[in-house]
Amino acid sequence: MMQVRTLLVALALTAAPVFAQEPQTEGRIWRGTLGETAITACFFEQDSRAGAYYADAVLEPVRLEPTDESAPQVARELRGFDEATGAIWTFAPEAGEYLAGDWQDAGQTRPIHLTAVPVSFSEYGTPCESEAFLAPLLAGGETTAKRARFEGTDYTELAYAGPKRSGLDDYSVTSFALDRVRPGDPAVNRALAAALPDGTTAHFAGQCAGWSMANASGAAGYLEQAVVPILMTARWLGVRDSGSSYCGGAHPNHFTGFAAYDRDSGAEVDPAAWFTPGALAFYEGDSETEPKAAKRAIAGLSDALGKAVLAHWPEREDGDECGIADGFGGSGWQIGLTREGPVFVPQLPHVIFACTEEVVLPWAEARPFLSAEGRAVRDSLR
Repeated sequence: MMQVRTLLVALALTAAPVFAQEPQTEGRIWRGTLGETAITACFFEQDSRAGAYYADAVLEPVRLEPTDESAPQVARELRGFDEATGAIWTFAPEAGEYLAGDWQDAGQTRPIHLTAVPVSFSEYGTPCESEAFLAPLLAGGETTAKRARFEGTDYTELAYAGPKRSGLDDYSVTSFALDRVRPGDPAVNRALAAALPDGTTAHFAGQCAGWSMANASGAAGYLEQAVVPILMTARWLGVRDSGSSYCGGAHPNHFTGFAAYDRDSGAEVDPAAWFTPGALAFYEGDSETEPKAAKRAIAGLSDALGKAVLAHWPEREDGDECGIADGFGGSGWQIGLTREGPVFVPQLPHVIFACTEEVVLPWAEARPFLSAEGRAVRDSLR
């Protein structure tokens, strides 16, 4: 569950795609040869040969899975989720910093000679999630740029594609950069660029690839993310951040969120500040009068505001199953900025994510719930 929780935080642009490093622990990966081929290997646990390896010249991850729990030193190769290559690894007992064994396939036998390499990785991770093991696989992604236009304003669209040779070609992220017109635009562009993978495990994309392999999915997972403008004026930038990912586990994860930036200061603004006290509910420990994070996580809407938002909810045949009548009680919300009014989207669990809708509350109807700051934002868009 920890990975799911981290995922939800990491995927929102508003929570920064590159996030604080978790406490580190020490372990080791293995480098050496399989026959005459240079390889790098890792194992999830010290006393088991469940793990992964790749040929250094090819960089195609292959999973190693013990053939029998009673014989943890014998493993078979798997590509993808369950495609057995036919090869079997048989290891001798570990001898300090050295590990030896044999690789066998179709009557051929090749010797394995590996030497331990100390590495660091996150406190709840495995050596297979370390920067040392993953960095060669993550390197080589490409970011391309093209000109685009939104509501008459030109900007640059940026598109990242993961390296195909590592099986990471299903990692695709699009973001954008403003033409530097306003004083805060350079800072806004840095925030937008943070969504693009940087080839390290500090970025969510690198962590997702590690989690996927560590969860024995046998593949590097996938990430599809689009950061696009929904409002662009001389003062404000509104952004939607949405997509889907699979990082191992029972099912993919889907997400939709918003961010709003002040192009004068370059700072991301907190939509919660646009509303009067009591209009929004916050998670336990968060206070309306004692600001902590720059952007507070919204746990729910007041009854009055919830009814106003749900009055604009599109009619759906599955409305009852979605729980619309109950106002998604207990669901978190994200709020963004459009020219017509604030836009709301519930943060729904996987089982009903298909019920997700974005709802714009017209400024005239939002007026009773707006703070002085909210009214100032509204007036600046007229």
